Amino acid sequence: MDVKKHIGDRIYDFRMEQGLTQEAFVKNLNIYYSRGHLSNIENGLVVPSSEFIYSVCTTYNISSDWLLGINTKDTLSRKEKILINKFRKLGIEVQQSILNLFDSIIHDDK
Repeated sequence: MDVKKHIGDRIYDFRMEQGLTQEAFVKNLNIYYSRGHLSNIENGLVVPSSEFIYSVCTTYNISSDWLLGINTKDTLSRKEKILINKFRKLGIEVQQSILNLFDSIIHDDK
């Protein structure tokens, strides 16, 4: 696995999910990084420093395992976490309806 490309792709995907520009993303970090530096990371041109990785993970509450591609089997993706959080806010009947829908979709695919 190309670690530079993997980290860059994860950061880009996360930033897009959050609707952040590169400028806004780096502005929120607790240390200074330029938009150009972030662009180089996202494009897999440079290896991000440990300080950058630490700042991204702490600022945006991202698991470093997820960012680095370690133990991805046991780690929920950002989209899965969002889905679970939204699901938990629903009433019991709506949750059950969604589970029934999933079951019907899964059975239809087999």
